[in-house]
This record gives sequence, C-alpha cells and structure tokens, in this order.
Amino acid sequence: MNSSVYRWAVSFSVVLLAACGGGSGTEQSEVAAGQDSVAAAEQPVAIEAAAPLLLQPNTTPVERAQAVASYGAAASLSGALALPAAGGASVTVTPVAGSDFEGSWSKTAPGWKMNIWGSPAGTFETERETRSGYVYAGATSQRFRMLSSGGGGGHLTFPFAFKKGRAYRASAYVRSDGNASVELLIRRDAHPWDAAAAKTVQVGTSWQKIEIQGTYVGDVLGTLRVNSKTAGANVWIDNMSIAEVDYNEMAPVSKAAAPDTLFGVHVNKLGEHSNWPTLGQGIVRLWNTGTTWADLERANNVWDWSGGHGLRLDMYVDYVRRNGGQMLYTLGQTPTWASANPSSVGQYGMGANMHPANMDDWRDYVRTIARRYAGKIKYYELWNEPDFSGTYKGTMEKMVEMARIAHQEIKAADATAVLVSPGLTLGQGYPWLDRFLELGGGQWVDHIGFHFYYNNKPELLGSQIQNVREVMRNHGVENKPLWNTEGAFICDPSFQQCSTWEATAAEKNSVNARALMMMWGKGISNFNYYYWERSKEGAGSRMVEADYRTPTAAATSYAEAIRWVKGASLVDSYQVNHNVYVFRATRGGESFVIAWATTPNTVVSLPAEWGVSKVRTLAGQESGISAATVTLGLEPVLLK
Repeated sequence: MNSSVYRWAVSFSVVLLAACGGGSGTEQSEVAAGQDSVAAAEQPVAIEAAAPLLLQPNTTPVERAQAVASYGAAASLSGALALPAAGGASVTVTPVAGSDFEGSWSKTAPGWKMNIWGSPAGTFETERETRSGYVYAGATSQRFRMLSSGGGGGHLTFPFAFKKGRAYRASAYVRSDGNASVELLIRRDAHPWDAAAAKTVQVGTSWQKIEIQGTYVGDVLGTLRVNSKTAGANVWIDNMSIAEVDYNEMAPVSKAAAPDTLFGVHVNKLGEHSNWPTLGQGIVRLWNTGTTWADLERANNVWDWSGGHGLRLDMYVDYVRRNGGQMLYTLGQTPTWASANPSSVGQYGMGANMHPANMDDWRDYVRTIARRYAGKIKYYELWNEPDFSGTYKGTMEKMVEMARIAHQEIKAADATAVLVSPGLTLGQGYPWLDRFLELGGGQWVDHIGFHFYYNNKPELLGSQIQNVREVMRNHGVENKPLWNTEGAFICDPSFQQCSTWEATAAEKNSVNARALMMMWGKGISNFNYYYWERSKEGAGSRMVEADYRTPTAAATSYAEAIRWVKGASLVDSYQVNHNVYVFRATRGGESFVIAWATTPNTVVSLPAEWGVSKVRTLAGQESGISAATVTLGLEPVLLK
C-alpha cells in the first residue's frame, strides 16, 4: 500500500470513529498517532476500498460510515483484511531537513560536524565563506578542505534521524577552486557503516548540484556526508536539503517475462557427484570451484588442460552444457607470479587480491579463456567482491582498465558473450560501484553485478536493490540489467545468535521463495543461489541431502516458486498493511496472484476482479477457495 494513502486512511479513520460515536478525543488522537496499532492498521483497508464514495465532497459522516460498513461486510465480520485489487504508483516528496548555511558561525555551520578518523588523524580546514562567487544563494556558504587523510580519512557530516525503511532524497550545491572529486552519501553510523545512497562527481569552479536517493536500512542514527577525495582542494557547499520520498516501492521495475537467467545456482562439489540440481535453474556460476586465474595458470604461460584445474574447468563446462544450462565464469584471482604485490595476503593465495603488475598478463589470461570456451561460456563476471580487501586491494583505476581489456578480448572471441561488472557486497558495495562507474567502468560492462544475501526477512531486499539502482541511475546506466550473482538465506548476527539459531520450518520453506519474488519485482535478471550442496541447516540454506540427490523441503518449495515465476510477466506488485505482499502476474493467457503475509494466520478477502478460485501451495497442493477468503502466512501461495 502507498504509505501516503495509508497515513490518510489512518487519520480519516479517526474522523469516521467520531462519526460513529466511537472513542473519546484522547483515544482518537492515540489511534492517529499509533499507526502500528491493530486498530489503526485495520481501519485503512475498508476506507481505501470505499474511497470512491468517501472522497465525494458532499458525503455526510453517516454516509461515509455506511459505505465502510457496506463494503466487504463479510470480511469485516470475519476479521479479514480486504486486499485492494491493484497497487499504487504515486510519488510524494516531503522536505524534512535542510541547511542554507546562513547566520553567524565560524568554523562549521549549525548542525554540521567534521568526522575525522585514523591514526594519525587526518587534518582539515573549515570556515564560513562570504565572498561573491563562492556562495550559491544567500550570504554565506561552507568551505572545507582535507589537508591529509592521515591513517584514515574525514568527512563533513550532517547528523539526521533517518528512519529504517524510508526512502530519502538529498541534494547539495558544490564547487571547488580547481578540479576535485566530491562524494555525497547517506550512511549508517554503525557497523557495517553502509551507504544508503552515494554519488561521486568531478566538480570545478562552477556550482554543481549533486542529488542522491536511497532507502535507509539501518535502525540507528545516520548522517549525510560530504567527502572530498582530492587532498588539498578547497570545496564549498551550499543549499543542502533532505526529503522523504513516499511511493509504492514494490511497483515492478519491469513487466517483461522473467528470463531463464534469473534462476541460477552454484554447484561446488562436482566430482564428488555428477548430479544436476532439481531447482529448475538455467545458469550455473563458477566460484570456489578451483577455477580462478591463480588455479589455472600456475606459472607464466603454463596451462595444464590435461589434468588438474584446467581439466576441472573443462569438466564444469561439459557438465553444464550436457544438462542444457548456461555458465557464468568469474574472472580473477591473480597468480602470485603476475601480482603487482606478490606478498599481499589474499583469501585465495599470496598476491591474489592485487591487480596484475603487467596488464598484458591479464589480457593473455582473458584471451585464453574466452577463445577456448567461445560459444560454450556466454557470461563472464569481472571479479568477485573487490570491495573486500581479501579478494581485491588493487586500485580502482586498474580495475577499470581490466574491465576494458576483458571487454575487448571477450567480445573479440564471441560477440554475443556478456561481461558483468564485479559482484559487490552490501557492506561497501554502494560507494565502490559509484567510484567504478564514475571512472568509466560502466562503458565496458554489459550488466551490473551485486551480491544480495538475505536473512529471515527477505522483504528487506527491496530497499537494498533499489539503492543499487539509484547508484546506477546516478551514472546513466539504469537500463543495464542488474544481476545478483551470489546470494542465499543466511543468519543475521545483528539480531540472532548464529551459533545456536535455528530457522523455523516455515522460514526454511518460505524465505528463498519470498526472496525470489522480491528480486523479480525489483527487476533482478539473475540470481545464483550459493550453493546447492551447502550443508549448513540452521539458516535454511541446505538444498540437498548428503547423497547429493534428494532435495530438502526447502529445495522443493524453492523449485515450486521457480515454476510459478519462470516465463511469467509481473503486472503489479504492492504491500498491504505493512505485512501482506501481493504479486499479480500473467503467463500466456493465464493470470494469477502470488501472496504471503509476514504475520502468521492473516485472513484476507480477495477482490472479485481477480476472479481466482483455487489456491496452490509451495508443496504443490491445490484446493478450492470458499467465501472469497484465504489465510496467508510466511509461505507464499499462488491464487488462480
């Protein structure tokens, strides 16, 4: 449900209660303020559905009460939540904070602070600016200058009580006295210190507006930050604003049919078995399979295709092709002999987390792989999680150069092959991607890659994916396909004791399906589950029994969800009452609805417009629908 509509409905329910003689003035104000209460949550459903009459200017309070009573009377009597037939798409932007930098102050404007860290600490200058040309509007602006980063860095910050799950748009006008690289970001000020939105631009002597937008995912205070990445450059800031963006964030990104590449998996123990997973996957990603650059080329120009790791890569390629699938091969890691820093301790060997000292070695590696597997491997990923120092400590400039070379060699070998940008993590992936795109990396990749793992609340994926899309939009690559090249259901140590936590049966059977729906709605074109033979059971990640043949209940449920989505087009998707998720889809001439509730035993009444008469569960069981109501829980159901 559009939250602006929701707030209107809650406030209007107070008027309606008064019209019906219910409650004192004090109780009414409590309902209006307490939008998370049961009373406030239930009222908007009938109000919203009866809106055509309620919004008439001459409708009396009694007529409005009768409209609510007459709409879905059976649903009201049974306590069912009436689902609207369609979702909203409106957008409202509401300013919530700002800084015009006016007034009397000396070093930093009211509300602003310098955040410096590291040992030794970075050094900086700040002052109030009044000179003509150095103020965008009004009489004053803020100047700041990072003299050195010390052993860490420093940002000019504006603390603000960002709310979890809310979308924000922030902007500021910036200029420099020469050429400077300046980043504007919204950041959570607690582990993992992740950015909800970030954009880096090159600024000069003319004022330039920087605007960012993202959804805040933290439950602690955050800050809007200005980061000067050019030491010694003077930077001026003026007219900053922060606004809440209210919209149906569940609205489908694309209404095209779900591509086969959406359904992927990792198979990491080939050789111990030769079984093909029964999930319905169309693509297999290679990672942690002993097929990296460091594995394949142990010494310069020494490749062993008759045994060892070269033979293993051949085996994987034959395995995937034999079963009718596609392959995503992840490039890197650097062999010690080729590394720019052979003594760097990488997760995959000494020097593996560095760029190569000689880019001709990188070119030769990519060319060898691309030519050997031309027509057999269609998808390539540039690097695995380079925002993590264990897998990459090289420079961004070198990564962009590697992207250019990989693009040239892969396309020369097979013009239809696809290069995906490095797969990034939620921790520092947003600013990393921002910098990669700022330096021109986007022109060398066909798709954008990210790694979205999820906990037992996979609905949070919507905000996380949207934040990546905002970074893409900032750099004009919003139309490139977005791939989740690696992810799975994992324990979240921020609110669970992972050594003892055990997912419930409902969570194990539902979380992966719910995650798939959220990714589908947000236009993700590829998701590779990590990984099929995973043995950890507690978080519900286990997909196959120890025989590498028998699917677990979680795998059976996930395979059923894939069958629902495969080849289908998403018509509409939305959230109702903060706990019910609705996905309306078509496939061929068939229309159907997928729905679930994060609150168990949620009884809902179904719109007559849907024309559904059957319900199908993730276990593949079907039954008829009586009284136009169904009971929803964590496990999605298909209504047809």
